[in-house]
Parts: sequence; structure tokens; C-alpha cells
Amino acid sequence: MQKNTQRVGAMFILSIKSKRWNIAMQHFYFVEKPANVRKSMKVIGYTNSLVPSRKLVKSETVHIHLTDSESSMYLALSESNRKILRRAEKESYQVFIYKEPSDGNLRAFQQFYNNFAKRKKLELISKSQMEAITLLKNKGALWLSEIRSICGQTLCYRLDIVYAKKAMSYYVATCHPQSMPDHLKRPIRYANRFLLWHNILHLKEQDFVLYDMGKLTDDQNVRAFKLGFGGQVVDVYSGYITQSKIRALLLGVQKWRK
Repeated sequence: MQKNTQRVGAMFILSIKSKRWNIAMQHFYFVEKPANVRKSMKVIGYTNSLVPSRKLVKSETVHIHLTDSESSMYLALSESNRKILRRAEKESYQVFIYKEPSDGNLRAFQQFYNNFAKRKKLELISKSQMEAITLLKNKGALWLSEIRSICGQTLCYRLDIVYAKKAMSYYVATCHPQSMPDHLKRPIRYANRFLLWHNILHLKEQDFVLYDMGKLTDDQNVRAFKLGFGGQVVDVYSGYITQSKIRALLLGVQKWRK
């Protein structure tokens, strides 16, 4: 796998070159304008591109503008989120932000996430996905954050892609409340929201301009969670573009056009 940075107009975007099923591909993040793509690339991937395309899957995300004042961002939170954050501030959380996560940090995260994914019946982080995560880490485009209880139990992980003063939610995982003793069940309920709000404010302090909350799914609980942090709902486009129907089938492309 190789890493690559391209400049489109006055905007930097992040791209990763890799192979899957022995197919050369290039994956783009933070695309706001059409990108120049080498014709030798058999597959082009996009995550939350702002450029409309009939060949990609349209969805929605929430953009939180970090240039707004902290007070206006706080007032944009839902009333229930403000209440939860006030309660969470009374908990003795330990928050860790790994801006240069080690291989050990990422292995611990992968194991934690895959346990979470099995419970939720989600796709596990596979070997090929870990290769992409490692490549982003090597590029310095990956931040891992963790929140622990007062006794050191990991309650939640968040993995974000960060680049050119923008950040995007990549993976999120929480622990199973039933596996925790009674005295930790209340802190668990607040942990994910507290960690997300903590990270948003930290990004703002670091002069980041935008946080992309990730895809708004059909799951009403997930959708309400993301909308509860304010921001602007925008259309985004994700998926793979390839001229080969066989490659499209191998990659599980949902919308294939020649």
C-alpha cells in the first residue's frame, strides 16, 4: 500500500493507494472538488465526498463547524445532550487522545471494536481494513481516543481521520453494559457523548474547522445521537467507481454504471 496527497485547486485531499483482490485502487477522503485520477487505477473509492456522482451511493452526514463559538456550539446541542454532559462532568473519567497511536494501541482498539461489532451484528475490522488504518496512521491522518472509568476500564473508543484541519468519524465502539459492575453502568451511559464532545472541543482548540459526524444511518437511535450535536445535514457520496462489472461484484459495489 502507498500513501498519496493530491492538491485539487486550492484544496488538499487525502488519498490512499492499495490493492484488494489484487485490484489496484485509490481511495479519496475530504473531496470537495472533482479530483484528477490516474487512468491506470482500476478502482476509485470515495468516503463522504461532497461531489455528486450517480456512480456512488448518496447518503447524509452532519458537519459541525468548529469555527463557531464554543457557546453557540453548546447551545446547538439537544437539551438531552446538554443534560447528559452536565451529569458526565461529575464522573471521574480518564480521557486519552493518541495522535500517534502505536501498533499496540490499534490492536487493542481492533479487538475492542470487533467484540462490539459481534454484539451489534456489524462488519468486523478485517486484515485489509487494518492495513488501511495503519496506512492512515503512518500518514499522521489518524487520531484514536479512549475514555476509561476511574478504575481503568475502557468504556469507549473513537477513531477519527484527521487531515488539513478537518476531521471525520471513522469507527466508534462502546463496551457492553451487562459486562460491567453496577457502579460503572451509569458512567457507561454517558461515556460516548462525553468523549465525542471532549474531542470536538479539542479539535476546535487545535484550530480545526470541520468535524464530519459520519453517515446518518437508518437506525433512528444512531441518527438521533448524531443530530443531537447540532451542525448541518449535508449530502455525501461514498463507494467505488470501476469500469468492470466483475470488479464491482468483487467489491460489493451497490451502484454500478459503466
